[in-house]
Amino acid sequence: MGFLDSFLGKTEEAPSSDAAKGTPFKMTLRFSPLRLTSMKDNMVKLVVNVQNVSGDAQLVSVDALLPRREMVGFDPTCINKHVEKKVGELASGESKEVVIPIWGSNQTKAGSYPVEVKVFAHYLNYDKVINYVRKTTSLRAV
Repeated sequence: MGFLDSFLGKTEEAPSSDAAKGTPFKMTLRFSPLRLTSMKDNMVKLVVNVQNVSGDAQLVSVDALLPRREMVGFDPTCINKHVEKKVGELASGESKEVVIPIWGSNQTKAGSYPVEVKVFAHYLNYDKVINYVRKTTSLRAV
C-alpha cells in the first residue's frame, strides 16, 4: 500500500490468521468420552478434526504419539505408542474427522497423559512433507 493510497481510501484485505502464519490446517482435538478409567481395560476415542485453510488441495496424514513408559497405547495391549492415519486429499476449505482409539489397561494409573498430534501436508506421496501443524493435549485417567 503506497502513501497516496491511504488518502484515496484504498484498503487491502488482511489475510486470515491461519494463512498469515503459513499453516495449511486448522486442527481441533477432543476425547469421547472425556476421561479414561484407571485400573480397568477400556478405551477412549481421540477425535481429530482437520480443516484445510490453504488455497490448494493438500495430501494429509495424521500422527499421534503417547509417552513410552506409561500403560496407555493405541492397541488393547498398550504396546503401540505411535499411530499414523493417512487421510487422503483435502480440498481447499474441506474438513475431515479422524478417530484414533486410545486404550488403557488394568495397570493404567490415575493421572494425566500427554498426547502429541501432528497433521502433515505431503507432496505427491506420503514420503515428502511440505508443512505440518502440531498440538499437544492431555488425556486424564481417573
